[in-house]
Amino acid sequence: MKTIPLYDKDAYIKEFEAKVISCEAIGNDGEDRYKVVLDQTAFFPEQGGQTSDVGLLGEGRVMDVQVEGDEIVHYCDVSFEVGAQVSGMIDWHHRFGNMQQHTGEHIFTGMAHRLYGADNVGFHLSDNTVTLDLNIDLSAEQVSFVEHLANEVIAADVPVKAYYPDAETLAKLDYRSKKELDGPVRIVEVEGVDFCACCAPHVLSTGQVGMLKVTSFEKYKGGVRVYILCGLRALKDYNRRMDILTKAYQTLNCREDEIPEKIEGLVADNKQLKYDISQVKAKVLLEKIENYPPELEDVTIFTEDLDAKNMRDGVNALVEKHTGLCAIFSGNDEDGYNFVIGSKTRDCKAIATGLRELLGAKGGGSKEMAQGSVNATRSAIEQTL
Repeated sequence: MKTIPLYDKDAYIKEFEAKVISCEAIGNDGEDRYKVVLDQTAFFPEQGGQTSDVGLLGEGRVMDVQVEGDEIVHYCDVSFEVGAQVSGMIDWHHRFGNMQQHTGEHIFTGMAHRLYGADNVGFHLSDNTVTLDLNIDLSAEQVSFVEHLANEVIAADVPVKAYYPDAETLAKLDYRSKKELDGPVRIVEVEGVDFCACCAPHVLSTGQVGMLKVTSFEKYKGGVRVYILCGLRALKDYNRRMDILTKAYQTLNCREDEIPEKIEGLVADNKQLKYDISQVKAKVLLEKIENYPPELEDVTIFTEDLDAKNMRDGVNALVEKHTGLCAIFSGNDEDGYNFVIGSKTRDCKAIATGLRELLGAKGGGSKEMAQGSVNATRSAIEQTL
C-alpha cells in the first residue's frame, strides 16, 4: 500500500504530518471535492464493517476515507499541491467512540463464541448503531448472560493487544475470522477472552470500553442479529431512554414502576372505546341503508372511518335489498379509500380488476364480494364504476 497506516501501530495518534502524493478534483453536485493520497495517515478508512474516520487535513475537512486499490484515499473539500507537507487531525471523539464500540463487539462475540460456539458472520459499525450477526440463534436469557459476562470483562480492565504474529505463531492460534485471509494477519487479542483477525483501531484495555449494552436483538438468517452500544454512545442512548421514560410517567401522572399497568389500562379503555364507536357507526350505517328504496339496483356509499367488518356487514345488508352492484368506500380524496363491493348479479372480482387497471387499486376477492384500497378521488371512482 502506498500510504503508511499510522493507525495500524498506534490507535491513539490524533495528529500527524504527511506529504501529498496526489490530489484529484472530482465533481459532486457542484461542490468542490478532492481525492487526496498521502504518504502516511492516521485516518482509518472504511473497512471491516466500520465507517471511516473524519477530521481535518490542513485547512480542509476530511469527510470520508476509502481503500481504493493499493491507496488510502481521503475525500476532502480543499485541494493540495502535490509534494506539499500537510497536518492531519482526526476527530478524536468520533474515533474513540468507534474504538469503544469495536472492542465491545469483540468482547461480546468472543464470549458468545466461547460459551455457545457462535461465529460472527456479519458486523456493521456506524455513527448510530452497532450490529453483530451470529450464526446460531440465542435466547433472551443467553443474550443477557453474554452481556453480563462482557461487562465483567470490561470491569476487569484486561489488556487489549493488536499485533502481527509470525506465520508459525499464527498457525497455532485459535483465532476468529469471518473469511479466509492471505498474507500477514493482524490479530486483536482481548487477554484471556478472545483472539480475532481485525484491521481496526481498538482501545488499550477493556476498561476503556466503559460499558456494553444490548439495545435489542432479533432472529436473522437462521441466527441472531444483536444491536449493541458501548461507552459514551451507550450513555447517550441511556439518557435518551430516560428522557422518554420521565416524560411518560409525568404525562401518565404515576410512578415509573406503574407505567406498564397504566399503559395496559389505557390500551384496554381504547379498545373498548373503539368497539363502542364501531357499534354506533354500524347502527348509523344500517339505518342509512334502510332508507334506500329497494327498487334502486346499484348503491354506492361514501363515508369515513369505517372498519372492514362494518363495511362488509353493510355491503351484505345492501346485497339483500338491491339487485345490482353494492359498494361502500371509506376514506377521503386526500388519503384514498378502502372499499368493499358485493353483488348477487355482478362479477365483483372483475370489477375489482377494473379498478386496479384503471385507478391503480389494490385488492381482490371473489365473484360475490371483493375488497381493497384505492388512491383516487370520489369523482374518479364514481366515473369508473
